Amino acid sequence: MKISVGGMIASGKSSLVNRLGKALNLPVMEEFEKNDVVFNTLLEWLYEQKDNVEMLLQIYFIHNHWLNQQKYQGNFIVDRDLVEHWLFAQHNLKHMPTIMNMYNGVFHAYMNQIEKPHLYIILNVDWEHFKARVMARGREQEIDNFDKNETYFRSLLSDYVTKIKAQCSVYDIPYVVIETSQLTEDEVFEAALDAVKKLNV
Repeated sequence: MKISVGGMIASGKSSLVNRLGKALNLPVMEEFEKNDVVFNTLLEWLYEQKDNVEMLLQIYFIHNHWLNQQKYQGNFIVDRDLVEHWLFAQHNLKHMPTIMNMYNGVFHAYMNQIEKPHLYIILNVDWEHFKARVMARGREQEIDNFDKNETYFRSLLSDYVTKIKAQCSVYDIPYVVIETSQLTEDEVFEAALDAVKKLNV
């Protein structure tokens, strides 16, 4: 059984993944290692809006995810699955249509080589709660560059859930959406745990 948890930046997905992992006694595949210098550098360059970093970042995302997933067999939980990296690419590469077409081909090739989730738990959040959570969690690269990237963040948030649901439909991945803005962390956890327990896997 593979359970994936996704959602906008600062939606609470990593906290939820870790709680589900402990509750269900399942290993957790993190989105990236905290000391991944390449990931952190590329992400910082993206937020700083350096030229020509978008394609490098998106290809690194999906290749790194594919490599990491080779380490997991059987039952496990994933913090942000591959389909979400496609969503980020739609925004980061939209001004480069030729590159975007090339990326789509690479993305679908990787999707055909990984185990599909048995359930995708999608966390939704509104703009005010998103902004508050970004500031509260204190990642310097996000906070220092927040104003510069507000249009980007708003654009991502506006169609985040819609596009993940669309990709889940394309790849026949069952999903559930949890509206987190008016819920406590415990309530989000209980809703997610209930969705997992309803699986017939």
